[in-house]
Amino acid sequence: MCEASETSREHSPPSCLFPVMKYIGRDLRRNLVTVPSCDEHNSNKSKDDEFLRAVILQIAVHSSEIAQNQFMGTLLRAVERKPHVYSNFFTDEGTLANGSQHALRIDRVRFDRCIDHLMRALYFDAYKEKWVLPILVASPSFFSYIENDNAVPHQPIHDAVDVTKEFLKHEIIKGQNPEVFKYRVRYDEATKIYAFAAIFYDFFEVYSL
Repeated sequence: MCEASETSREHSPPSCLFPVMKYIGRDLRRNLVTVPSCDEHNSNKSKDDEFLRAVILQIAVHSSEIAQNQFMGTLLRAVERKPHVYSNFFTDEGTLANGSQHALRIDRVRFDRCIDHLMRALYFDAYKEKWVLPILVASPSFFSYIENDNAVPHQPIHDAVDVTKEFLKHEIIKGQNPEVFKYRVRYDEATKIYAFAAIFYDFFEVYSL
């Protein structure tokens, strides 16, 4: 994207989301998507990759054996090594559901930037050209605020998700490791609309348009 020479390949999504074989017993890092990158931006993106993994696993931890493995193993080991870094990823906003859950605030600008990078990379992989227009990011896995001890969804997000699902419903599901990540993409030449939908660990959903 920066017009520098290609000096490395960037994994999209980040490889840190995919378990290592020795921890899970099978290869879930096969045929990962990579796109051209320069060393500078690829290296600078590593902290955002850790942030994205932490956010997704906080929500998806109980969704599957793989998510639990990534959370209890890879993520917690990273937290032990760099507690000061990971403590800045979330702000505790208190409890809800009679104290059984915690509400965590995240940096949505940073999260959206991570998905923006991912969406542009997968567009390049699919269509062999750059997507340079703005991108909107939505996820039904996030909530707006707490009211009467319950998390309240943001209705416009759900409306945007419904529109994106309809736009993508006939597209094939991609992803060589669907237990970790699977997605759909579509570019419509007539309307100049590019849409993207993905699910991480069969639980955490994200949509972009």
